Amino acid sequence: MDIISLYDQLFQKYGDLKWWPAGTHEEIIIGAVLTQNTSWKNVEISISKLKENGNCSLQAISEMNPESLKEQIRSSGFFNRKAQVLKKLSDSVIMNGGLESMNTWADMDLDLFFSGMFGIGKETLDSILLYAFYRKRFVVDKYTNNFFSRIGLLNNNENAESLRKNIEGSLSVEQLKNFHAMIVNIGKDHCKAKPQCAGCFMKNSCDHAKETMFP
Repeated sequence: MDIISLYDQLFQKYGDLKWWPAGTHEEIIIGAVLTQNTSWKNVEISISKLKENGNCSLQAISEMNPESLKEQIRSSGFFNRKAQVLKKLSDSVIMNGGLESMNTWADMDLDLFFSGMFGIGKETLDSILLYAFYRKRFVVDKYTNNFFSRIGLLNNNENAESLRKNIEGSLSVEQLKNFHAMIVNIGKDHCKAKPQCAGCFMKNSCDHAKETMFP
């Protein structure tokens, strides 16, 4: 199955999910850090608390008392570490002129800036570049790995990089955002750690479903 056909099949089910749900690009970056190792529901609670206190911006976080920041993001888990990450990230972005200035940077420069930062792994980096800076990045997480492995597009990570390049070359930025969101949704609905293939709308084109349901 080619990427465009796969995108279209998912789109017929889910449509445009308008992900990432945020009011500002800074909120996207804050959310990308907070969502590490937790559910989006928990992140929403933290974001709401930051907003209630007028702190849902990188400038505000940079100026916050660390203990206050920890308390306001407590619901997202690992709040001590995430507070450190947000503080360092906020300080660094502000020192470099803010997001508006950084949006003029080349992809490679943004990559180097964020990848060298404490607490920013590959998934968080790609999320920031795709959703906050509108750069062509495909976000790979547990949902995408499970999904692509089961439908037969990913073979033990051997072709992971070529698959990523194919996806980024085949889809627009808006499609890349929605593709990731749709894969997360099918991951929650059907393609779970223990997949539920029987009710999945993709069971007839999925290698794993065919093997388990029709051995």
